[in-house]
Amino acid sequence: MRKILTFLITVLSLYLLGACATIPVEKRAGLREEINQRAEDAIAILVERNPELQDDLDTSVGYFVGQLSRTKVPVVGGGSGLGLLYDREAKTRTYMNIKRFDVGIGLGAGKFRVLIIFHDRGMFEKFKSGIWRSGIALESAVGEKGSTTISGIGEGATLYILPETGVAVKATARFVNITVNEDLTDTGVSSVSLPNTGFSVRDRQGEDAPRVWDYKLPFMAQKVVDMGYDLPLPYGIGIIYAKVDQDQLIDNLRAGINGREKEPFEFVSFTNASSDSDTLQLKLDAWLFPFMNVFAMLGKVDGNAPVDIDLDGNGMLDHLGITCGGIPPNPNPLCPLLQDKTFTLPTINASFSGNIYGIGMVLAGGWNNWFVTIPFNFTYADMDGNDTEGLAYTVTPRFGRVLNLGSRGNLALFAGGNWLKTELTVEGQVSTPDGLIVIDYTIDQSNKDRWNLLLGYNWDINKRWSWSLEYNGFIGSREAFITSVTWRF
Repeated sequence: MRKILTFLITVLSLYLLGACATIPVEKRAGLREEINQRAEDAIAILVERNPELQDDLDTSVGYFVGQLSRTKVPVVGGGSGLGLLYDREAKTRTYMNIKRFDVGIGLGAGKFRVLIIFHDRGMFEKFKSGIWRSGIALESAVGEKGSTTISGIGEGATLYILPETGVAVKATARFVNITVNEDLTDTGVSSVSLPNTGFSVRDRQGEDAPRVWDYKLPFMAQKVVDMGYDLPLPYGIGIIYAKVDQDQLIDNLRAGINGREKEPFEFVSFTNASSDSDTLQLKLDAWLFPFMNVFAMLGKVDGNAPVDIDLDGNGMLDHLGITCGGIPPNPNPLCPLLQDKTFTLPTINASFSGNIYGIGMVLAGGWNNWFVTIPFNFTYADMDGNDTEGLAYTVTPRFGRVLNLGSRGNLALFAGGNWLKTELTVEGQVSTPDGLIVIDYTIDQSNKDRWNLLLGYNWDINKRWSWSLEYNGFIGSREAFITSVTWRF
């Protein structure tokens, strides 16, 4: 039983994933005309057979006409197709994907058309937003003649079936998934991840199909869409990986010698400080306004911060209140170790690991194929063991151009700069090889170079999936590789 269930789930998953295929731009206008014509033909045939259906249409909120292909073998089957949802009040057209999966007995193959007439506005809007439907179907058809009885349609709508070709005899449990086809429907959804104007003109349906933004966010979206802008889908979930290597500056040193209270000391200095880190973050974002995206991030960071410590022996003896020399010489074992000497302790390689939390926003805009973005980001790092904590502030202006790749999506190439300020507080302990001197220390680290340059790309595979990669470097001591995958909805 488990194997059968696994097989059915696998078939259903692969079947529904087929709906994600992108329709090439050059085929969209012709396909829209074909769907419109099929809808008109189906309605004309059904009205001819059922004259009272015309009154049903005239008093309706709207209607849906779809064409499906179907295949049924003894256990599983299904169908796929495209349809037109027409809103009689707003006079708008929405093109829909149809996916059907059947489990039951029977055999059959062919095509058929369906007409659903809506009398309830709520049911119409629910259908438009994308639905799953299930029900029991008893179906028989030969060519253009046949009959179908389906339960699960619900009140407020009337369903008509128009068989076209093929033969079918079946009794099945049926699952239907209907979603908006965003390649064919001109809702103002952009094919790139940024608001822009002019880029998607060739995808539009025309003046007889007004563009209607169907999402609650961003605010003022409909006004902007009416002005000719296309907007990305409003919500996003992304995974970001970043590797950063950079030189550090050491400030505000506090040290305690052999258990003494930490104090600022001039005889201890830190040199050759740097840090490298690996960060993995989950990012949630939303377009609050057409020009502004806000986001929050949660993730993990791991890294290390190596640094050399230089000691001035005479300064340390003065701090400890030890006077060497005299007659007889001071027998304190620290005198021969420190007097008139300067030496470097073994390199501290302070590792850190912890959670990071971030918030930020992006200001963005596009004109034809050109765009500008300015992300602002604030991040707080809470390290394990409470030995280290850090803050980071980032501003990253970018500008670039979008290249259309046809059926492969759109590629945005960009360049810009990255301003980064990090503040990292590190606590630790280090000792001389013989263990006579133990130093407890607290230091503040900040990145040496604030600005660097960047190059990168963002590949919008389709309206939902994108992948970005960028390199930060070229000037200064900081080098970073950042990549992310985002799903929009």
